[in-house]
Amino acid sequence: MRLLILFFIFLTFSFANNNSIGFIKVLNGSAEVIRDNKDIDLKIGDKIYSKDIIKTSYGSSIGIIFQDNTLVSLGSNTKYEIEEYFFNPEEKKESFVSSLKKGSLTCLTGLIPKLNKNAMKIKAKTASMGIRGTYFILSVDE
Repeated sequence: MRLLILFFIFLTFSFANNNSIGFIKVLNGSAEVIRDNKDIDLKIGDKIYSKDIIKTSYGSSIGIIFQDNTLVSLGSNTKYEIEEYFFNPEEKKESFVSSLKKGSLTCLTGLIPKLNKNAMKIKAKTASMGIRGTYFILSVDE
C-alpha cells in the first residue's frame, strides 16, 4: 500500500513538472511574471511556463534556464513574452518563439536551434529574428 501511495505521489509531481519549460536561476532586484492574468513576484527557483510574460523592474535583472539549456538574461525594465515553447527531441518537435516588448535581452542558445535551425525566433516591434548562432544581444526601446 505504501508503495502504491509513493507511486501516485511521484506520478503527481511528474505531471506537475511536465508543463514547466524552465526556471529562474539568477535574480537581482525584483521581477514578476504575468500568468493567467495575475502578476506574481518571482524568486530564484520559480518555474517558467509557455505563455508567461516576464517583467523586470528598473535596476533589476533575471537569468532563466530553459529545458534545452538555452540561457536568457533580461536586463533592467524589460518585458519579455514566451509565446510558444516545445522541446521534445524524441518526436522531433522543437519550437521557441518569444517576443521582446521592451528592454534588453542576452541569450546563449541551447539545443533547439541546433536540432532545428528554423525553430527559434525572437520578435520585436519592427523585426523578427530567426536564431542560427549561439550567442546574441537584443535591445528594444519603448
